[in-house]
Amino acid sequence: MKNSNQSLNKKLAHELINISKKSALEIMKIYDTNFEINYKKDKSPVTEADRISEDIILHEISKIEPGVDLISEEKFFEEENKIKSDYFFLIDPIDGTREFIKKNGEFTINIAIVENNNPVLGIINAPASNDIYFSYNNLKSYKLSNNNDAIEIRTRQHAKTEVMLHSRSIPSKKMQDIMDQFGINQIRPCGSALKFGLLAEGLADLYIRLEPCYEWDTAAGQVILEGAGGAFFDIDLNEFDYNKPNFLNSDGFVSLANIRQKECLLK
Repeated sequence: MKNSNQSLNKKLAHELINISKKSALEIMKIYDTNFEINYKKDKSPVTEADRISEDIILHEISKIEPGVDLISEEKFFEEENKIKSDYFFLIDPIDGTREFIKKNGEFTINIAIVENNNPVLGIINAPASNDIYFSYNNLKSYKLSNNNDAIEIRTRQHAKTEVMLHSRSIPSKKMQDIMDQFGINQIRPCGSALKFGLLAEGLADLYIRLEPCYEWDTAAGQVILEGAGGAFFDIDLNEFDYNKPNFLNSDGFVSLANIRQKECLLK
């Protein structure tokens, strides 16, 4: 069901939040056990939790949005299904499986809707911390913590780029050069799409990724970041397109706390 109606989008967002909570509940049951780890063709890890989370999300979304295309990480790698319309879901049932395996809590459930190649609604659920970030209109973003009321979140609005979010790996030489170039003196390590949530709530200035990733890694985060006042681009600081071949983003991306930072980076 396509819709541009704000009240419908809001209702749909809350239904998707509830679906993400159902998934989170089952994920956390597995998280607390000695679960088995398997590996996909690309050598990336996968667990029972990835599969269960995906099954719940796909089943529940198909009940509220029957017939809409659903692109979800695990199923996509098995079936390489294509979309048939310009309105579809992008789902990562567990983003940060490596963090899930390490049991450091930095993994998320990502659910997004893409319309006309732009993400228009996004949910990021961080089950271990009981935090949910969401936006349903690219204009405002919210955070739910421990089942309290949602609060509106905003990014930092100054042009400085001091604190950068980075994965828990050591920055590459290329990334270190970028940090030196822009005078970034503080790295905050963090796993998964949780980085988008931290950037959206004003806890850092930017998040750059130089490695390839998939569109289900970024879609929900982009909506939430933009709704909170941030900006999201491809690695060349151009508009980021969705529905690329295999949903693969081969060059990384740039996420900023605000658009003023783009001018600084271009200089």
